[in-house]
Amino acid sequence: MDATPSFNAAAEDLAALAWLHEAERDVETLTRLHAAGFPEGLSLADPEAPPRVAMGEALQVIGRVPGHDRPSLEDDLAADYAGIYLTHALRASPYESVWRDEEKLMMQGPSFAVRDRYHAHGLAAADWRRMADDHVSNELAFLSYLLSQGDVQEARRFIEEHLLQWLPNFAERVTARASTRFYAALASLTLHVIENLHRQLRAIH
Repeated sequence: MDATPSFNAAAEDLAALAWLHEAERDVETLTRLHAAGFPEGLSLADPEAPPRVAMGEALQVIGRVPGHDRPSLEDDLAADYAGIYLTHALRASPYESVWRDEEKLMMQGPSFAVRDRYHAHGLAAADWRRMADDHVSNELAFLSYLLSQGDVQEARRFIEEHLLQWLPNFAERVTARASTRFYAALASLTLHVIENLHRQLRAIH
């Protein structure tokens, strides 16, 4: 059986998640995303899995917020985004190094390790000074690229040596501390997708 179509779909799933982790998305954008079939269209998310259900519910709530309440919601989403990705107020860093370095510092060994993996495939982070190589968005985007190229062995290796080494802790921390349902759901959904993909890749090799 040709596995390429399913992994192309998986690559699209990861690209969508990378995009959501990459930058703050406003209420209008999230509403359009839900209308376009997210997260229902994710091939790697089990329909009845709590993270998938939670994301669907979070986006439904966002879409139903009346216009006069949107500025408040925008503020809540912006505060959560900043607390996770910019100020680290939630102590839930989106960088692998912070979770794996003994001194909890950015731009340490894991960051350079993933940079080497990117370079081996002719890739590089768009702007490592703004968003280091081991940011969750960059790692998801790289994994998406590997699947789009059909490099399932390298994809499995990258998941095992990098994402699964820190993403469970990140997801747990964000889910527990995020103020908005959206960012809590995004963290848990990302982990669910990665764990599902890992199971699929292990079944092949």
